[in-house]
Amino acid sequence: MIFRWSIWGEYKIKNIELLRYSILSFKKQFGENHSYVVYTDNEESLKDCLQGIAEIFNFNSCDENKYNIKSKATWMKWCPLVKLNIDQTEIYIDSDVFLLKYPEEVESFLANPKLKFAIMDEFYGQSWQHGAMQKKATKDTPLVNAGLFIQKAGYSISNELSEEFDWWSKNILKEEQTHHDEQGALAIALTNYLIKKELYVFPKDKYMLIGPNENKDLESLENVTLFHAVYPKHPAFYKFKDYLNKILGL
Repeated sequence: MIFRWSIWGEYKIKNIELLRYSILSFKKQFGENHSYVVYTDNEESLKDCLQGIAEIFNFNSCDENKYNIKSKATWMKWCPLVKLNIDQTEIYIDSDVFLLKYPEEVESFLANPKLKFAIMDEFYGQSWQHGAMQKKATKDTPLVNAGLFIQKAGYSISNELSEEFDWWSKNILKEEQTHHDEQGALAIALTNYLIKKELYVFPKDKYMLIGPNENKDLESLENVTLFHAVYPKHPAFYKFKDYLNKILGL
Protein backbone atom coordinates (compact mmCIF):
# COMPACT_ATOMS: atom_id res chain seq x y z
CA MET A 1 0.00 0.00 0.00
CA ILE A 2 0.93 3.63 -0.45
CA PHE A 3 0.33 6.11 2.36
CA ARG A 4 0.59 9.67 1.13
CA TRP A 5 0.56 13.15 2.63
CA SER A 6 0.90 16.66 1.17
CA ILE A 7 2.14 19.84 2.80
CA TRP A 8 2.96 23.24 1.32
CA GLY A 9 3.30 26.97 1.85
CA GLU A 10 2.03 28.35 5.15
CA TYR A 11 0.62 24.91 6.03
CA LYS A 12 4.15 23.52 6.03
CA ILE A 13 5.31 25.99 8.65
CA LYS A 14 2.30 25.46 10.90
CA ASN A 15 1.78 21.73 10.51
CA ILE A 16 5.19 20.13 10.14
CA GLU A 17 5.12 18.72 13.69
CA LEU A 18 1.61 17.35 13.13
CA LEU A 19 2.75 15.77 9.86
CA ARG A 20 5.54 13.91 11.65
CA TYR A 21 3.15 12.54 14.25
CA SER A 22 0.63 11.57 11.57
CA ILE A 23 3.21 9.56 9.63
CA LEU A 24 4.55 7.88 12.75
CA SER A 25 1.03 6.93 13.87
CA PHE A 26 0.31 5.10 10.60
CA LYS A 27 3.70 3.41 10.52
CA LYS A 28 3.14 2.23 14.10
CA GLN A 29 0.00 0.32 13.06
CA PHE A 30 0.88 -0.77 9.51
CA GLY A 31 4.63 -1.36 9.81
CA GLU A 32 7.54 -0.71 7.52
CA ASN A 33 6.54 -2.88 4.55
CA HIS A 34 4.59 -0.13 2.77
CA SER A 35 5.41 3.11 0.98
CA TYR A 36 5.12 6.29 3.04
CA VAL A 37 5.46 9.40 0.88
CA VAL A 38 5.11 13.15 1.31
CA TYR A 39 4.67 15.60 -1.56
CA THR A 40 5.62 19.23 -1.01
CA ASP A 41 6.70 22.47 -2.69
CA ASN A 42 10.12 22.41 -0.99
CA GLU A 43 11.45 19.00 -0.02
CA GLU A 44 14.64 20.35 1.61
CA SER A 45 12.60 22.08 4.30
CA LEU A 46 11.16 18.77 5.51
CA LYS A 47 14.23 16.59 5.75
CA ASP A 48 15.35 17.60 9.24
CA CYS A 49 11.92 17.16 10.76
CA LEU A 50 10.97 13.89 9.06
CA GLN A 51 14.41 12.30 9.46
CA GLY A 52 13.82 9.50 6.99
CA ILE A 53 10.40 8.32 8.24
CA ALA A 54 8.91 8.98 4.78
CA GLU A 55 10.12 9.59 1.25
CA ILE A 56 9.87 13.24 0.22
CA PHE A 57 9.02 14.34 -3.32
CA ASN A 58 8.43 17.68 -5.01
CA PHE A 59 5.02 18.57 -6.43
CA ASN A 60 6.71 19.11 -9.79
CA SER A 61 8.00 15.54 -10.06
CA CYS A 62 5.40 14.83 -12.76
CA ASP A 63 4.49 16.80 -15.89
CA GLU A 64 0.78 16.07 -15.46
CA ASN A 65 0.14 18.43 -12.57
CA LYS A 66 -3.12 20.40 -13.03
CA TYR A 67 -3.76 20.74 -9.29
CA ASN A 68 -0.65 22.81 -8.58
CA ILE A 69 -2.55 26.07 -8.18
CA LYS A 70 -2.71 28.69 -5.44
CA SER A 71 -6.17 28.94 -3.94
CA LYS A 72 -8.06 28.89 -0.66
CA ALA A 73 -9.17 25.44 -1.80
CA THR A 74 -6.73 22.63 -1.02
CA TRP A 75 -6.33 21.28 -4.56
CA MET A 76 -2.56 21.07 -4.14
CA LYS A 77 -3.02 17.98 -1.95
CA TRP A 78 -3.51 16.02 -5.19
CA CYS A 79 -0.15 17.01 -6.70
CA PRO A 80 1.33 15.50 -8.73
CA LEU A 81 -1.40 12.89 -9.43
CA VAL A 82 -4.69 11.89 -7.81
CA LYS A 83 -3.62 8.23 -7.96
CA LEU A 84 0.10 7.53 -7.91
CA ASN A 85 -0.10 3.83 -8.80
CA ILE A 86 -3.30 2.21 -10.08
CA ASP A 87 -2.04 -1.24 -9.04
CA GLN A 88 -1.78 -0.37 -5.35
CA THR A 89 -4.22 0.61 -2.66
CA GLU A 90 -3.52 4.23 -1.83
CA ILE A 91 -4.40 6.05 1.38
CA TYR A 92 -4.39 9.84 1.37
CA ILE A 93 -4.03 11.37 4.86
CA ASP A 94 -4.16 15.00 6.00
CA SER A 95 -1.26 16.04 8.21
CA ASP A 96 -3.63 16.51 11.16
CA VAL A 97 -5.03 12.96 11.09
CA PHE A 98 -3.71 10.43 13.63
CA LEU A 99 -4.18 6.67 13.87
CA LEU A 100 -4.44 5.35 17.43
CA LYS A 101 -4.95 1.62 16.92
CA TYR A 102 -5.07 -0.89 14.10
CA PRO A 103 -8.08 0.01 11.92
CA GLU A 104 -10.16 -3.16 11.53
CA GLU A 105 -12.59 -1.25 9.31
CA VAL A 106 -9.84 -0.65 6.75
CA GLU A 107 -9.13 -4.39 6.65
CA SER A 108 -12.84 -5.15 6.16
CA PHE A 109 -13.08 -2.52 3.42
CA LEU A 110 -10.14 -4.00 1.54
CA ALA A 111 -11.60 -7.50 1.81
CA ASN A 112 -14.98 -6.46 0.34
CA PRO A 113 -14.86 -6.80 -3.48
CA LYS A 114 -17.91 -4.55 -3.91
CA LEU A 115 -16.25 -1.51 -2.33
CA LYS A 116 -13.87 0.76 -4.27
CA PHE A 117 -13.34 3.86 -2.12
CA ALA A 118 -13.46 4.77 1.57
CA ILE A 119 -13.67 8.14 3.30
CA MET A 120 -14.38 9.75 6.69
CA ASP A 121 -17.83 10.98 7.68
CA GLU A 122 -18.50 14.62 8.54
CA PHE A 123 -19.56 15.91 11.93
CA TYR A 124 -23.21 16.99 11.66
CA GLY A 125 -23.00 17.13 7.86
CA GLN A 126 -24.04 20.52 6.46
CA SER A 127 -23.98 22.00 2.97
CA TRP A 128 -21.20 24.51 3.78
CA GLN A 129 -18.86 21.53 4.17
CA HIS A 130 -19.01 21.23 0.37
CA GLY A 131 -17.63 24.76 0.12
CA ALA A 132 -18.50 26.64 -3.05
CA MET A 133 -19.17 23.27 -4.70
CA GLN A 134 -22.52 23.18 -2.88
CA LYS A 135 -23.74 24.96 -6.02
CA LYS A 136 -23.35 21.66 -7.88
CA ALA A 137 -24.05 19.15 -5.10
CA THR A 138 -27.29 17.14 -5.17
CA LYS A 139 -29.40 15.55 -2.46
CA ASP A 140 -27.39 12.36 -3.03
CA THR A 141 -23.97 13.97 -2.57
CA PRO A 142 -22.43 12.62 0.65
CA LEU A 143 -21.35 14.94 3.45
CA VAL A 144 -17.91 13.46 3.99
CA ASN A 145 -14.57 14.59 5.34
CA ALA A 146 -11.56 14.34 3.03
CA GLY A 147 -8.95 14.05 5.79
CA LEU A 148 -8.70 10.31 5.12
CA PHE A 149 -9.47 8.89 1.68
CA ILE A 150 -8.68 5.44 0.31
CA GLN A 151 -8.59 4.33 -3.31
CA LYS A 152 -8.45 0.56 -3.56
CA ALA A 153 -5.99 -1.13 -5.95
CA GLY A 154 -7.41 -1.13 -9.48
CA TYR A 155 -9.58 1.94 -8.92
CA SER A 156 -9.00 5.70 -9.17
CA ILE A 157 -11.17 8.76 -8.68
CA SER A 158 -8.86 10.71 -11.02
CA ASN A 159 -11.25 11.19 -13.95
CA GLU A 160 -14.26 12.16 -11.85
CA LEU A 161 -12.27 14.57 -9.68
CA SER A 162 -10.70 16.11 -12.79
CA GLU A 163 -14.19 16.85 -14.14
CA GLU A 164 -15.16 18.55 -10.89
CA PHE A 165 -11.94 20.56 -10.83
CA ASP A 166 -12.61 21.78 -14.37
CA TRP A 167 -16.17 22.76 -13.40
CA TRP A 168 -14.85 24.57 -10.32
CA SER A 169 -12.24 26.41 -12.40
CA LYS A 170 -14.88 27.67 -14.82
CA ASN A 171 -17.73 28.41 -12.42
CA ILE A 172 -16.31 29.48 -9.05
CA LEU A 173 -15.00 33.03 -8.85
CA LYS A 174 -11.84 33.70 -6.86
CA GLU A 175 -13.77 35.58 -4.18
CA GLU A 176 -16.13 32.60 -3.82
CA GLN A 177 -13.40 30.03 -3.16
CA THR A 178 -13.32 28.36 0.25
CA HIS A 179 -11.11 25.94 2.16
CA HIS A 180 -13.75 23.23 1.64
CA ASP A 181 -14.09 23.38 -2.18
CA GLU A 182 -11.83 20.42 -2.86
CA GLN A 183 -13.68 18.35 -0.26
CA GLY A 184 -16.97 19.25 -1.91
CA ALA A 185 -15.61 18.33 -5.33
CA LEU A 186 -14.43 14.95 -4.02
CA ALA A 187 -17.85 14.34 -2.45
CA ILE A 188 -19.55 15.08 -5.77
CA ALA A 189 -17.08 12.81 -7.59
CA LEU A 190 -17.98 10.01 -5.17
CA THR A 191 -21.76 10.43 -5.41
CA ASN A 192 -22.38 7.69 -7.97
CA TYR A 193 -20.20 5.29 -6.00
CA LEU A 194 -22.27 5.97 -2.90
CA ILE A 195 -25.48 5.33 -4.85
CA LYS A 196 -24.05 2.05 -6.17
CA LYS A 197 -22.89 1.13 -2.64
CA GLU A 198 -19.26 1.10 -3.71
CA LEU A 199 -18.21 3.81 -1.24
CA TYR A 200 -17.50 2.97 2.39
CA VAL A 201 -17.92 5.78 4.95
CA PHE A 202 -16.06 5.18 8.21
CA PRO A 203 -18.15 5.28 11.40
CA LYS A 204 -17.88 8.76 12.90
CA ASP A 205 -17.79 7.53 16.49
CA LYS A 206 -14.50 5.69 15.87
CA TYR A 207 -13.03 7.82 13.05
CA MET A 208 -13.63 11.13 14.70
CA LEU A 209 -13.34 14.82 13.98
CA ILE A 210 -12.26 16.78 17.06
CA GLY A 211 -12.09 20.56 17.21
CA PRO A 212 -13.64 23.72 18.64
CA ASN A 213 -17.01 22.76 17.12
CA GLU A 214 -16.65 18.98 16.82
CA ASN A 215 -16.62 16.64 19.82
CA LYS A 216 -15.05 19.53 21.74
CA ASP A 217 -15.80 18.08 25.18
CA LEU A 218 -14.23 14.69 24.48
CA GLU A 219 -11.73 13.76 27.19
CA SER A 220 -10.88 10.13 26.34
CA LEU A 221 -9.71 8.48 23.13
CA GLU A 222 -10.12 4.97 24.51
CA ASN A 223 -12.78 3.97 21.97
CA VAL A 224 -11.43 6.07 19.09
CA THR A 225 -9.47 4.44 16.25
CA LEU A 226 -8.46 7.61 14.41
CA PHE A 227 -8.98 11.31 14.92
CA HIS A 228 -8.80 14.38 12.73
CA ALA A 229 -7.61 17.40 14.75
CA VAL A 230 -9.40 19.81 12.49
CA TYR A 231 -8.18 23.07 10.99
CA PRO A 232 -7.29 25.85 11.59
CA LYS A 233 -5.48 25.66 14.96
CA HIS A 234 -5.74 21.89 15.57
CA PRO A 235 -6.30 22.14 19.36
CA ALA A 236 -7.09 18.42 19.61
CA PHE A 237 -3.53 17.54 18.60
CA TYR A 238 -2.09 19.50 21.51
CA LYS A 239 -4.80 18.29 23.88
CA PHE A 240 -4.00 14.65 23.14
CA LYS A 241 -0.31 14.95 22.31
CA ASP A 242 0.76 13.14 25.49
CA TYR A 243 -1.57 10.27 24.57
CA LEU A 244 0.02 10.08 21.12
CA ASN A 245 3.47 10.14 22.72
CA LYS A 246 2.59 7.09 24.81
CA ILE A 247 1.29 5.17 21.81
CA LEU A 248 4.34 6.04 19.73
CA GLY A 249 6.86 5.58 22.53
CA LEU A 250 8.13 9.15 22.26
